[in-house]
Amino acid sequence: MSTAEAPTSPSAGLAPFADWRFRNLWISSGLFFSGFWAQTVVLAWLAFELTDSEFAVAAFTAARFAPLLTGPVGGIIADRTDRPKMLRLSIAVAFGIGVGVAALATFGEIAYWQVLIAGLLIGTMQAPFQPVRFTLIMDLVGRDLVSTANALNMAAMFGSRIVAPAIAGWVISAAGADIALWFSAAWYVPAWLLLVSLREVDRASAVRDSRIVADLLEGFRIAVRHREMAGVLLASVAANIFAWPVVQGFLPVFAEEVLDVGATGLGILVAANGLGSLAGALAIAWAGNFPRKGRLFLVATGTFGLLLTAFATTEQIPVAVTLIFLAGFASAGFGVMQSTLMLLLAPEDVRGRAMGVLMLSIGALPLSLLVLGAIAGAVGVVATTIVAGVMLALAMALLAVGAPGVWRLP
Repeated sequence: MSTAEAPTSPSAGLAPFADWRFRNLWISSGLFFSGFWAQTVVLAWLAFELTDSEFAVAAFTAARFAPLLTGPVGGIIADRTDRPKMLRLSIAVAFGIGVGVAALATFGEIAYWQVLIAGLLIGTMQAPFQPVRFTLIMDLVGRDLVSTANALNMAAMFGSRIVAPAIAGWVISAAGADIALWFSAAWYVPAWLLLVSLREVDRASAVRDSRIVADLLEGFRIAVRHREMAGVLLASVAANIFAWPVVQGFLPVFAEEVLDVGATGLGILVAANGLGSLAGALAIAWAGNFPRKGRLFLVATGTFGLLLTAFATTEQIPVAVTLIFLAGFASAGFGVMQSTLMLLLAPEDVRGRAMGVLMLSIGALPLSLLVLGAIAGAVGVVATTIVAGVMLALAMALLAVGAPGVWRLP
């Protein structure tokens, strides 16, 4: 584990890159999530093209993210296993699934139910392994640099939504969804190769011989009884109920029905949101080991909701692109800080399980997608998004007042 000192200046925000292991993991993450987001765009577009239904798109996205509910299992994996080996395994299986669905689209007529299954299977190779990825970062850089390293990792995750989805949207228009699926799967190959030489990092404690159920319960107990950790979890649940369904599930509908920009425009919207998230994550990384992390977390999350509300009120394409970019910037404060705060608050021996509980809170997303999708089908995607964004901002204001410990987190 690194003993590097905490960053004290903006330039020190790049300090984690001094370790080649972190560099490899960071580049691998960017490539892996490029494939992940590109596949999301292509399959969501297919879902809407095959059904012409907002609910069908929401149902696909719910299937895509349903494996988030297995987050506690991912936490057990993170605490018990060789973390680099598990990441390599997940990437290899994701590649196999990606090739399978691309072949199906190329050599057969793909049906909506197959799109649902593909989303579920690919999500299964991503969501449960997030605790592994986050705890490995902590192993590599230590507590002093975890905020910066986590921001850089999230920058790779968010930044991957810039180029790959935009190209995927163009490929759909130029060559068809089947070719776009092959393009999406190809990203996984270099992501796997970069982790071949990465070995497990020595850590002070690892759970290997106790009972799995007892380990799960311990992770839940610690996370829920710790007031600040519980506050972070509540904020995560709120964001995944009110905001992320819009970003993950409704952009194809906005592109097709509200803004009338088609598949290429969808790619631009997703890329603009990713660019905003990248800029926000890099700003956090550049700030180094800054104070008042809890305050940033709550303010950024509430602002995220208000910007989505503003996005839903416009039909002007330049304004919509600007607002979805700013929403991405604000979402970085939420995304980076929720995992950073959990890693800092959790005891070392349950860190993986605490992250698993966080993944479970993010698992509110699939159910919310179904509910908001049904509401959008009844009253429209614009009205649904306006109300959802306002509700998130109100939830963060209530949390700041009702759980002041989160607001005061250093």
